[in-house]
Amino acid sequence: MKLLNDANAIAQYKKNIYKKYPIEIDVLEWRSFSPGECIYAQGFPLPFLSFLVRGKVKIYTTSEEGKRLIVTFNKPLELYGDIELVQQVDTIHTIEAVTEVHLAILPLEIARRWREDTIFNEVLLQSISRKFLTKSTNLSFHLLHEADARLASYLASISHDEQGAFINPYIPKSELKMIAEFIGITVRHQNRCIQSFERDGIIKRIPGFIEIIDSKQLLKYAKQNIYEMQ
Repeated sequence: MKLLNDANAIAQYKKNIYKKYPIEIDVLEWRSFSPGECIYAQGFPLPFLSFLVRGKVKIYTTSEEGKRLIVTFNKPLELYGDIELVQQVDTIHTIEAVTEVHLAILPLEIARRWREDTIFNEVLLQSISRKFLTKSTNLSFHLLHEADARLASYLASISHDEQGAFINPYIPKSELKMIAEFIGITVRHQNRCIQSFERDGIIKRIPGFIEIIDSKQLLKYAKQNIYEMQ
C-alpha cells in the first residue's frame, strides 16, 4: 500500500464518489495497491472503510478447512467495510488487487462517529442492501453454470481491466490448482476445459503459462462474465 499523490486523479475521484455517496469527501485519504496485493484479509479486524475508485479487485472467502471460493470481482465505485462496521465484526472476505488499484480511505474513527448521521447511515443501508440482493442471487447463479463458463469467467476477469480492456494474456500454470479451487471444480475437470479451449483456439499452452489468444471467444464462453455482475 502506498500513498496516492496524483492531485488531478484525486480531484476526479472526489467528484465520482460524491455523485454516488453524498459524504464529506475532504476527510478521505488516498492509497494505491499493486496487482496481487491484499487490501483486506478475512478474519482480521477491519482496518478502514474504503471506496474503490480505480482498478479491479478479487473477493473470495476461505472456509475453516482452508478451501477458497471466489465471491466476485468488483470495479469502481464499490464501498468496503460497511457490513463489518455495522455488525462490529472482523473482515468477512479477503479482497485482493487484480490490477493497480486506487482507494479512497475513510478512517474507522470517522466512520464510527458518522454512524450518528442519518445521511451516512442511509449510504450504509443502500450499500449493504444492494450487496445482499446481488450476491445472494449471484452465488447461486454462478454455481448453476457449467465448469467451462466458470473457468472462462475467471480467466476473463483476471485478464481484463475495469474498463474491459484485455491487458494480461498470460496465466501461470502454477496458479491453475488455485483457480480450480476458487471456482469450485476439480483439477481434472479443469484440464478437460483447458483442452476444450485449446481445440477452439481460445488458449494455448506455452512453457510455464497458459496464453489467452482469443479474448473475444473467451468472453463468449464466460457468458459475458458471470463473476462481474454488480
